Amino acid sequence: MAASGLLLGGFVLVHLAENLLLFKGEAAYNGWVDMLLANPVTPFLEVGLLLIFIAHIVTGAWVRVEDFLNAPAGYEARNWQGGRTVGSATMLYTAAAILAYLVYHMLTFRFTDHSMGFYQMVTYAFRDPVFVAIYVAGAAALALHLSHGMQSAFQTLGLNHPKYTPYIKLLGLLVAVSMTGFALISVYYLLGIDIRAAQAGYNVIVIK
Repeated sequence: MAASGLLLGGFVLVHLAENLLLFKGEAAYNGWVDMLLANPVTPFLEVGLLLIFIAHIVTGAWVRVEDFLNAPAGYEARNWQGGRTVGSATMLYTAAAILAYLVYHMLTFRFTDHSMGFYQMVTYAFRDPVFVAIYVAGAAALALHLSHGMQSAFQTLGLNHPKYTPYIKLLGLLVAVSMTGFALISVYYLLGIDIRAAQAGYNVIVIK
């Protein structure tokens, strides 16, 4: 669970960087996506990512079942999910929210008509208040999940030390906070502000 979680954490950071290409304009974003789709390795990477995600779900569910079965009776049993932070205490709920959002996200962007172009498809979706609300909720669940998940994964793998643990926790917190970038991008386009590359080679801001 820890290893797959770290791999997925690395993926969402890369995906966030990809989304930032939206600010470079339609040509840059569509060019990147077209390159990914044309790469013969991409389908294998997608299958690998799916397997990592399934492994994370299965092992995460098994850990929860073991926690529940081994929990003492009485008051402590009712607090088996526990945790000293909001992130640790809500891992199960944020995981369910992320899974639900991921299915919605894939149906909206991956398994749909791409004829209008990926840039137009994404920015058009970000101008829908309902979609942005769902997107923001998904980003919030992801940030909360990673706020505990990243540092917990390092600890599970034995990569903890009194000298380095504070830095590991800080790294996990920074990764978690960076996930709000997904929400900020969607809100940015919802407000009608778009950055597009001008023909002169620099960016201009157009407010609609």
